[in-house]
Amino acid sequence: MFLKLRSEKIMKLNYNYIFENIIILIYVLFGIIGWQFNYTVGAILTIILAISLILIYNDFKYAIPACLILLFSIGQDLVVEEIPYNIIIPVVVFFIFIVYFTIRNFKLEKLRSIKSCIGMIILSIGFIIPIFWATLITSENMVFYVMYFSWLMYTLLYVLLCINLKKGSFRMMVFSFSWLSVFIGYELVISCIRIYLDDPTLNILSYWYYVGWGLCNEAGIVLCFLLPFVCYEIYKSNTMKLSLLSCFKLLFALLGIFITTSRGAILIGGVEVFLLGIVLLFTKHDLKLFKISLIFFPALIAGTLIGIIYGIDYFIQQIHDQIFYQNFGLNGRDIIWASGADTFLASTRNMIFGGGIVSDIEEVSVFNKMQYSFIVYHSTTLEILVSSGIIGLVGLGIHLAEKYKMLFKKGFVFLLIFGIGYLMVDLYGMLDNTYGMYYYMVPLCIMMASINVNDNFEIYHNSKLNYLF
Repeated sequence: MFLKLRSEKIMKLNYNYIFENIIILIYVLFGIIGWQFNYTVGAILTIILAISLILIYNDFKYAIPACLILLFSIGQDLVVEEIPYNIIIPVVVFFIFIVYFTIRNFKLEKLRSIKSCIGMIILSIGFIIPIFWATLITSENMVFYVMYFSWLMYTLLYVLLCINLKKGSFRMMVFSFSWLSVFIGYELVISCIRIYLDDPTLNILSYWYYVGWGLCNEAGIVLCFLLPFVCYEIYKSNTMKLSLLSCFKLLFALLGIFITTSRGAILIGGVEVFLLGIVLLFTKHDLKLFKISLIFFPALIAGTLIGIIYGIDYFIQQIHDQIFYQNFGLNGRDIIWASGADTFLASTRNMIFGGGIVSDIEEVSVFNKMQYSFIVYHSTTLEILVSSGIIGLVGLGIHLAEKYKMLFKKGFVFLLIFGIGYLMVDLYGMLDNTYGMYYYMVPLCIMMASINVNDNFEIYHNSKLNYLF
């Protein structure tokens, strides 16, 4: 059936950036259905569309937006005691298809071409080793054992993506991430509206809320990761409409960051977009679009500075609060860091191999329910040390070196735009949860795999683009 659909006109759509954007918008629509109404329906529609497109075009790039929508359209409350079959079953079905597609299209040279995975392999091994002395996990929270294999799953995802993605997937990745920033911004806006309707007396800047797949501050982290992709679109845009569309995405992403009320996201995102704006002002060569940038980015930078000032002012206000003297305005992170340091230093074994990702468990309120949860240490370095010891820290260092090295070979502006994004989110990871968290690791694996297999990073110039449009 799929072979019959492969007419010349249909196959040429595979190279058309307008067609790709339309497909991604359909994915986003399915994501809205899944997040706002019924995840199972949205996931099934997403998987059907992804499998159909992958088989028709024999191109795995259509799995990129599908993976992102499946991940970020989870709108329900998740607790340890309840197995979310409506989420697990569709994801497993899609994973089985990915394995089938990988086996069918496997070529040994693709496996040999995979770069920048040594650090991830070391981290995978480092996280698994402490499972042999895990003593805190009981029959009630057996699901925690899965966490010891989290880095192995991320590494496997990266390898599968490197094997399956073809040259030309970079454009689909950029468009998928830029539209994802709009989708997550939409989720944040709707979440705020819901809270306001429940209690109109609340100040919107005092909201602290869940968006289903994560907390609002975790959404802020993801948006900070996505900003460079939107700015790369602006840098590469060659028409007024494309430039304005990308600017709209950027403003929507910044709105989303602001209403997360996360000081870290506002501060890091503000500095990030300020630096990216400077890069665009000095690297965008098209005169007409450059004039628009001259108008747009000073206004954007002014708004960003207001956001940064708001974040700093919010922090300074805490100096006058007694809570500041108790935890230095870090919302208890200093206590968590001290606990993590104690765990790391508890024994020579812990220092070398780690105490395990589930090294401490506490009972907390999640979605108004009390459940046991393992402690996350709100620091990439400390989290790695506690979970996998010095072995893990060595793996992290190698991984970071490999990650940045990939950018150095792709051009100066490419390095600046995505290097700023990497750097700012890595700095964010010193104060909050980034590395090891699925909402960051899955997009990172997609990005690294796409960069690994591509050597052409144009997104609007292609000899086949104007076939129908």
